[in-house]
Amino acid sequence: MADGFVINDTTYAGEAASQFIVKAITGADTINGGNVYVKDGIKKKFTIPRWDATYTDFIQDRAATPVSKGSAVIDGQVLDPEDYMIYYEFNPRDFEDHWFATQLDDTLIDRALPLSVESVVVQEILKRHAKYFNQIMWSGDTTRSDIFKYFDGFLKKAKSAADTVVVASPTTLTAANIQGEFLRGYNGIPAALRYDKDMKFFCSYATFDLYADSQVNQQYKGIDTTQEGKDVFKGRKVEKIADFPDNTFFIAKGLPSMESNLWVGMNSVDDANIKLEKLQANSELYFLKMLMKADVNIGWNSETVYYGA
Repeated sequence: MADGFVINDTTYAGEAASQFIVKAITGADTINGGNVYVKDGIKKKFTIPRWDATYTDFIQDRAATPVSKGSAVIDGQVLDPEDYMIYYEFNPRDFEDHWFATQLDDTLIDRALPLSVESVVVQEILKRHAKYFNQIMWSGDTTRSDIFKYFDGFLKKAKSAADTVVVASPTTLTAANIQGEFLRGYNGIPAALRYDKDMKFFCSYATFDLYADSQVNQQYKGIDTTQEGKDVFKGRKVEKIADFPDNTFFIAKGLPSMESNLWVGMNSVDDANIKLEKLQANSELYFLKMLMKADVNIGWNSETVYYGA
């Protein structure tokens, strides 16, 4: 596909609606669903501070003059945001043969995008960035050579950690086996978090559909086929995430606050805005530009459960 605008509709046959209709697109399910804590203002690196100790270490017999007993470990996980960008050039004069030609400036030297078009272009590019960011948060892998190479996502970091709870012998998920496989994942949740309402199952849309089908197919107490499948398993929320890999699910404590086990780090949340300006004084071209630095990390891998290849 060529860069810039590719305008296929160049027939003017009367009036046009004042705004575009746009194609539906999945968005930032992970952030919008309140499943991660977003830490911004990271200029270089940020450490997620951790404190741990064994509760039995501190208990001892009463003594008139006691001696210290017990120890605590203080360490951290690092957020190290990496750079990427969006840069897109276009020529407003491409719209001279389009329905919106009547909204262009009268003089060629001042010809910019009609405001109605500019608004759509900016908002739709932001939506596509939200979809991309939602995917790289989970599926980022620095060994890849494509646009998902900038940082390791939650799944890569979970798989790479020695203390993640990994469900043995994962299989292809179906409506017939998914409840059993979810149960195997649930049984892997550490006891301290087994009944924590903020522990969530994260899975793809397709995997959620299998779970919904399994509810319909239950011989007894199945859901009505006119109803959407319930997004709960054993009392824990099942979060369907766009572009999440199939035959995989991940269980973790997900919140929009610092109590979350899933963290997203970035230079600034305000970076997720687009600069739109004329390319240079002697050019008809304009550009859209956005600079981003981002990374993700898991506070305690030992408090997560990974299912997948």
